[in-house]
Parts: sequence; C-alpha cells; structure tokens
Amino acid sequence: MKKIIVLYRSKTGFSKRYAEWIAEDLASECRPIKGIKLDDLKEYGLVIYGAGVYAGMIAGAGKIKNWMEKSPEKTWVVFATGATPPKAGYEELIFKTNFRKGENRPAHFYYFLSGINYEKMGFFNRILMKFFSGMSARKNGTTQSTSQISIDLANREYIKDLLGYVRLKAR
Repeated sequence: MKKIIVLYRSKTGFSKRYAEWIAEDLASECRPIKGIKLDDLKEYGLVIYGAGVYAGMIAGAGKIKNWMEKSPEKTWVVFATGATPPKAGYEELIFKTNFRKGENRPAHFYYFLSGINYEKMGFFNRILMKFFSGMSARKNGTTQSTSQISIDLANREYIKDLLGYVRLKAR
C-alpha cells in the first residue's frame, strides 16, 4: 500500500479543514506546504494537495506542477476550494485553467465548495472581493451590498469521491 500525505495551502482555513478531514479519513499525515521540499516527500507514493482558488488560479499550483514533473512515479491528486458553487463545467474550467495541455497534470482533480471568511482574509483580498462583487452587481443590474458577510459552505460529504479514488490508487 502506498504511503499517503495530504498537503495544503490555506489563507482562510477552508483548504486546511478539507485537508484535515481527508487525512483523518485516510489515516495519513497532513501538513501545510509551507516549508516542505520535494525531498521531504521521498517516502510517500501518493500526494494529495489542496488550496483555494483565487481569480481562477489554485494557490501553489505552479509548485505542485514542478514537483509532479520531478517525481512522476508518485500519484498526485489535487483539490481546490472556493466559494463559487460547482455548476456544470466549473470544475473542468478550474482544472484546464491551472493544468493546461502539455503541462504536468494530477492523476485526479476535485473542486470543493467552501465559502468566504472575510475575518481571515487579508486587506488586499477583501478589496479585490469588494471590487469583483461590485462588477458582478453592475453586470447583473443589481445594487452592490456594502456589507461583506462570511459564509461557511464546507461539507465533509464533498470529499467522498476523492477518498474512494485514493483508496483505490493506494492499494
């Protein structure tokens, strides 16, 4: 059985929570990616990485693609978290935006609905959110809300498909 590690990058806590749930269910190690080097992953045959989506980009995806290229013998699984409800085609759009044809791609990719946590967001990200919500409101012909309300939509049920896939691959 392949040894599994779950790595994450989390600004507001949602990716960390999903990573911890996954690691708990798989009885595997869970660590933030900050400070981790590829050499630290020698003993692992399956690496799961998760991070938030910001303006369509998965935080840290470049580092993961680099590692996938240098360690193709490992099974790589990536998940992304975000506040956009996963309507038809959204998961595929995020995947294709971050892992283009010809680039290294994970064995499997998942998108998990998470939420927005303004209290943990940095100043710059709060300003960006206000800007984009204003643009969206004008586009939809509505008025922009001046309040920024945090919302938690994370659900442990969302990880079931990832767990099933990883259990199959880890054999």
